[in-house]
Amino acid sequence: MSIENDDQYVLVMERLKADFPDLAAQLDQELKRGRAVSGQKLRREERQERATRLEEAHLPALGKTDVAVVPYSGEERLELIRKALLTLAETMYASRKAALKLATERGMEQEIRFGDPEEENPSFIHLPEETEHAWAVLETVRDLLFESLDEMQPGGAR
Repeated sequence: MSIENDDQYVLVMERLKADFPDLAAQLDQELKRGRAVSGQKLRREERQERATRLEEAHLPALGKTDVAVVPYSGEERLELIRKALLTLAETMYASRKAALKLATERGMEQEIRFGDPEEENPSFIHLPEETEHAWAVLETVRDLLFESLDEMQPGGAR
């Protein structure tokens, strides 16, 4: 793993742990688990290293159909985080957009209220505002991750 990727990974995970601890914990767990790779897709060095360890442990050789778990490389770790953040932002926007569309089509209120209506301060979500905010978050995430905004344009498509 390159030092640059390692530094980027540490910085991103520190920020996620501070701002989104649940997401950071899920990503950390996935990254620690490693990725499953079929025996035939292992790199030559990994295959030789595993073959040596299996032989030393008096176990059968790794077959082509066997699956091995290998750690993520620095680039793979950053890519996994990038995809998770992008998917989260896209899902956040899409769910709010769908709820707003449904409410509009059915002539329903565009505000969702939570809790007991008799409480002094019930919580609520104003769907048009939330949808706009989710779009802004998605634009920011895509911009930060160098994604193209060409696929999804604001305006009439919302």
